Amino acid sequence: MFENKQKNYVLTMLLIVVLLSISQNTEGNANVPLAPVSEEGFLPNPFMCVRDARKVPDCVDAVKKFQLKIITKECCLILLSASEDCFGMLFPTRFVIKIVLKITCELIGIHH
Repeated sequence: MFENKQKNYVLTMLLIVVLLSISQNTEGNANVPLAPVSEEGFLPNPFMCVRDARKVPDCVDAVKKFQLKIITKECCLILLSASEDCFGMLFPTRFVIKIVLKITCELIGIHH
């Protein structure tokens, strides 16, 4: 009796694995890099990124702390023109911050 239940369980799990495998629409991982790759080259240049971001005083800190009232047009232009790699180095939660930054910049008249 126990063997039947165990066989049924194993067969059910195998069936689920096969069905999930079939339902996946994958093309392999031939084009997926093994490590983060910069848009400009093999690795991002953190010094250039930080240098550009620091051109406007308190810009990065204001965005990190969501102090939206003190974000300037210059801050918007520099941060919105930064590459994805650079933006990711400056802001750990880049997706949320980028959305908030885009909305804030549009409200002050910067359309990017």
